[in-house]
Amino acid sequence: MLIPLKVDVPTDRRPWVNYALIALIVCVSIAGFSDDDLFCELAGIEIGNVDEESLLFGDIEINLTTKDFPLPVLAVTSSLLHAGWLHLIGNMLFLWIFGNALNYKFGHLGYLGLYAAAALAGGMAHYMFQGGPVVGASGAINGVMGAFLIFFPRNDVTILWIVWRFGNVSRISSGWIILFWVAWDVLFLGLGAETDTALWAHVGGFLVGFSIAMICALTGWIKPTQDEQTLLQIFSSRR
Repeated sequence: MLIPLKVDVPTDRRPWVNYALIALIVCVSIAGFSDDDLFCELAGIEIGNVDEESLLFGDIEINLTTKDFPLPVLAVTSSLLHAGWLHLIGNMLFLWIFGNALNYKFGHLGYLGLYAAAALAGGMAHYMFQGGPVVGASGAINGVMGAFLIFFPRNDVTILWIVWRFGNVSRISSGWIILFWVAWDVLFLGLGAETDTALWAHVGGFLVGFSIAMICALTGWIKPTQDEQTLLQIFSSRR
């Protein structure tokens, strides 16, 4: 298990949009924990085959429905929900660690646009390739991490790693740790592993965030500071 604790990215502005996103997600998730109807509506969940026998054996049919919202809207609204406290806390930790730095780099409107695009792409990738309802902000967060990889590939991430009974705190280049997380998702997809994790949402969100940041770097819409080095600069210096 690899848990990020902080990133080495000096900032001089408050990431107010990321603060607001975290507050919104936490509020909607908590509301969904206590309101099943709200949860099902925002996630596009329809329950079928519910009777005494199915409840006894835990065999409840859960289907995706667009009766309340179309799929593109569900891709965004479902990203505000979470399946439990651990799911919520884990995702918000990642969003806090990587999102604050990216909000600083992209500005408020730019960061909000990137986050929304990654949430939409992650949800739609899941619906198209994996299917069924999905909840969680991980698709959007992977988009944030994809953009982070473009602009801060050499900035260190402090991580807590836990293997069996052993653990420690280490610093590692963000480029390597982000690529490791993405490669892990791609490996599971390639192996056809059965998992409750929305792997396609992770990959779809990452690709969109990475692509948007790549375009911004190539066009110069967002420029690195003198003490920053983008992924493009690293590769161009090695030619």
